[in-house]
Amino acid sequence: MKILSILKKIFFFLFLVLPFFWIFIWNYSFVFKTKVVGEVQAVQNIATEAIITNGTRPLNPQIFSFSVAIKDLKTNEIHMASSEDRQWAAVQKGNCVVAAFFPYEPWKLSKANTNHNARLMKNYMSCQDVPDQDGLWENLKFFFLWI
Repeated sequence: MKILSILKKIFFFLFLVLPFFWIFIWNYSFVFKTKVVGEVQAVQNIATEAIITNGTRPLNPQIFSFSVAIKDLKTNEIHMASSEDRQWAAVQKGNCVVAAFFPYEPWKLSKANTNHNARLMKNYMSCQDVPDQDGLWENLKFFFLWI
């Protein structure tokens, strides 16, 4: 009987507690991402100088980094993040976008309450083109980042 009790505790720990920590600790940024729908205030390529390579060394991925600022349509808050998503090169100031903002983990105290990535989901010429409400399917697509 004592062995059965110990096995129950081990089973509980392995199948309920560990997955909880895996989901919320190691995937914190993905689980707590924020959907921002709004007007682009600024999109700027961070690496502005030209880079000349001889073809033997790989390119630094930071040359494709962008700084992004979006004014939320509902709250008028300006959300900011950096991103290595090359799709931001096609976005201009004044466009209306749907973006996913990924926060830093709160235990990284020097970067808490800031975002480390902004993924472009949809790009519209004006905010009148954005659908008013999302249905269940759109919310599922956002949660799993299906475009």
